Amino acid sequence: MTEVLRRTTTKNLALAKSATLYNEAIKLIPAGSPTLSKKPEYFAMGAFPMYIQRGQGCRVWDVDGNEYLDYIGSLGPITLGYCYPRVDDAIKEQLKNGTIFSLMHPLEVETAKAITDMVPCADMVRFVKTGAESTSAAVRIARAYTGKDLIVNWGYHGWLDTWRCEGLKDTVSANGLPGVMKSLIKSFMYGDTSSDSSLEAVLNRNKGNVACIIMEPLLYESTECCDFLQWARDLADEHDAVLIYDEIVTGFRIANGGAQEYSGVIPDIACFAKGISNGMPLAAVAGRREIMEATANAGISSTYGGETLSLAASVATLSEYREKDVIDHIWDLGSKLSVGMNSIANQYGLQLSVKGWPPMSMYEFQYEDDVVNEDLMTLFLQEMAKQGILFRRGGLIMMTYSHQEEDISFTLDKCREVFPILADAYAGNSISELLQAGKAQAGFRKF
Repeated sequence: MTEVLRRTTTKNLALAKSATLYNEAIKLIPAGSPTLSKKPEYFAMGAFPMYIQRGQGCRVWDVDGNEYLDYIGSLGPITLGYCYPRVDDAIKEQLKNGTIFSLMHPLEVETAKAITDMVPCADMVRFVKTGAESTSAAVRIARAYTGKDLIVNWGYHGWLDTWRCEGLKDTVSANGLPGVMKSLIKSFMYGDTSSDSSLEAVLNRNKGNVACIIMEPLLYESTECCDFLQWARDLADEHDAVLIYDEIVTGFRIANGGAQEYSGVIPDIACFAKGISNGMPLAAVAGRREIMEATANAGISSTYGGETLSLAASVATLSEYREKDVIDHIWDLGSKLSVGMNSIANQYGLQLSVKGWPPMSMYEFQYEDDVVNEDLMTLFLQEMAKQGILFRRGGLIMMTYSHQEEDISFTLDKCREVFPILADAYAGNSISELLQAGKAQAGFRKF
């Protein structure tokens, strides 16, 4: 094990500025970060950058000047790349004319038209700023349209009080949420068609009271979806419930029109954010005209719904999706990365599995001891960061249009250096000796 120890301790990252900033942050910002998924404890704290200064294409630079190839993608919004020229040019041009106005702006119409042209379910669109707002707005629209109260849910849809849900794990705290909200939302299990937790069973127990079924249309770790989505579509029709897809992650990534385009199973309403504007703060609720018209009487409004920089960015971003091979590109490179990482892991006897959807794949270690798996994950993040590559704990591995074949080759070359370190550490029961990071948390998980 002497060689392994030498290899993992001679190239520690210089992270002093990150550490200094974080020590200030924890005194000023609750939890140290406004975004839970960016907390240092969820990566490899002490051996992983905490603050990014700038980005370009698929690369980022931290406050200490270290350069990285980035597979986190700002948790999903960066689909084209950082500082993508067409998007930045659209923002700069609009900035000359103003960001928000006393009345409506033509970009509202232009952006809505771009979305309705691209998304199968979209006859009408309403803009908000965050994914959590869009999913909560979608539920309110469904309640206004149906006159019913109950939500039947699969997945995570943001932090707002709407989502006081019996299906959330302990890692998503219910502190501060009214307990009464729980009576208005019932969870089902994706892919389950027969148990008491199946969608059909939940609908039958609440017959006549269900306003909507809201669900993330895909399981991240599996590429099987179409049959289940069609079954859910049929059940929604049978129970007169509005079918809502949360496409905040899958929209403009799995296909231009999201998982609904990929699967061919069309919801009544869909929610979008993240890739809709390549990182600018914009979200949208889109759906069938007769249902979306209920929005007018649902009190959904936002001062910043017509903010023009994000709308201009969205028009430019959606144009790139239509005119370039963005989706094919991220599928192709994502597949090469997944296949390559699995092959290298197998070569060194490392029980690592990269799986799911190539544009946004997941990965996990598969040893019997969960503590070992978490420590190996921390060591993986630590060692890849030292090689100049950033991954998120367990994924998603977010591919962008700016990633190129040489970036995949570079990543796989570094995996060939790091994976034998991990395999030897496991075999020698020395994982903890190699960790420069503090004890990591499992991370902010959705389910």
